[in-house]
Amino acid sequence: MTYKSAHFLPGTNKRLGNKYLLLECLGDGSHGWVWRAERLKDGQIVAVKIPKQLTKDDRSLSEGRDLMGIEQHPNIIRIHDMGRVPPDLEWFAIEMEYFPSESLAQKLERRAQHFGNTYDRLFNIFNQVLDAVAFLANLPTPISHGDIKPHNILVGSNDLVKLTDFGSSALPEEIYVRTRENGGTLLYSAPEYSDCAARRGNFVSLLRGDFYSLGVLLYQLTTGRLPHDTPAQIRSHAPFPKPSEVNSNICLSIDNLILKCLCRNPDNRYRSVAELKSAFFEASTAQLTFRGHSAVPADHIKKTDWSVDVTKALEVGNYLKAARLAEAEFKRTDDYSAFFQQINALFRAERWFDFENAFIKFRSRNSQPLDQAALILGVRAFILIRKLDFAKELLDEACLFEKSQDELVLLRASILGMEAKYAESRKLLEHLNQRQPGEAQVLRRLVQVCEQLRDYRSAAGYLRACLRTLHYDPQLMEKRALYEKMGLW
Repeated sequence: MTYKSAHFLPGTNKRLGNKYLLLECLGDGSHGWVWRAERLKDGQIVAVKIPKQLTKDDRSLSEGRDLMGIEQHPNIIRIHDMGRVPPDLEWFAIEMEYFPSESLAQKLERRAQHFGNTYDRLFNIFNQVLDAVAFLANLPTPISHGDIKPHNILVGSNDLVKLTDFGSSALPEEIYVRTRENGGTLLYSAPEYSDCAARRGNFVSLLRGDFYSLGVLLYQLTTGRLPHDTPAQIRSHAPFPKPSEVNSNICLSIDNLILKCLCRNPDNRYRSVAELKSAFFEASTAQLTFRGHSAVPADHIKKTDWSVDVTKALEVGNYLKAARLAEAEFKRTDDYSAFFQQINALFRAERWFDFENAFIKFRSRNSQPLDQAALILGVRAFILIRKLDFAKELLDEACLFEKSQDELVLLRASILGMEAKYAESRKLLEHLNQRQPGEAQVLRRLVQVCEQLRDYRSAAGYLRACLRTLHYDPQLMEKRALYEKMGLW
């Protein structure tokens, strides 16, 4: 299948396939467009998000798939449909409810025009976000949003709030969760998820990451600034002023709630959404009756450092520039986070041998141990350059950490397959498939390993399952055509 340039889209009042009439471009971000559109079959006005990276598989483009068909909630943007748009199946579209609104980020930019200058209004907005997070957490299969920030909070008439943009949302124990490279996003991320790698972990871990983001949001609403200015400050959890040190009109209960959300150790944050909601009710009630000194938050001059420039380079896909900036910082300061950003950027740039040189040099010259995120990057890189013994050594080290075991099992299965130990690889992959049915990364490998074992009927079965997720993947469609010729379809 061929794709048109990602820089071309039908203009206003033109059709997208035979499904939508595009009426107005509501947003043009680094990852996609959002249009107000008319659904042609019934004339319904909807919002249509069109990702720019159309060559990715459908699974990675399917933002919010797990919210389709669930009970509607007033504080969640409803997702109606998604997939390739007929008849050409070139464009991928995510169809959502159209909600006339502005983002909370846009509202906060106009604080000087008196938006949100009352605690009643700010707390009403924050409480609705909490209700949305609680709804996602209490679904039969709970979901963590993963990217809570003002840009993803829409505010409509009468301050009705809807949470949107589920590009980083995660089911419990999901093996791969989309990477977040946007600098604004990182400033709301928990330290454990701020390294530009994918979010990993069980649902409790993912939810506590959301609690941190909620703490950043409430800090911003009540003080007019963020606790940290740069990604490097977040990763190191650099000291920051208490909210009441920025705005003396904040009571102790609000201070304590925000600081508990912003604990560096996730175990010290709130244990559940219900606990956080209860604490917020008590703290907001206390704040509304508080008689402290009236003070307008002082203008805050944001600081910048190397990590801001690295993040900007990553955001626009200039991975080599990001690698050079991080390398220079690592040479200057021996900052481990700079080393990680260097190898992370080299990995994204597919500079495997530059990656190998930097990785080996660090191992030989540094006594500091690698964390699990760096070890996993190393395993993936050395698999790609066929240095399997070293990849296995790094994998064994990564297994000493307690988290992300599913991803490590997938990597071990990949190594076994490359060593022609197909039966062992299949056993691990089938175990993963039982834990996470429908995961495309696992199903693809099961198709391959079953083919190597000449078990073509099983391979065809896994191929069917994979196509239910990746409906129009060109390679899988070619394989399906081959299986049809073999009479196995």
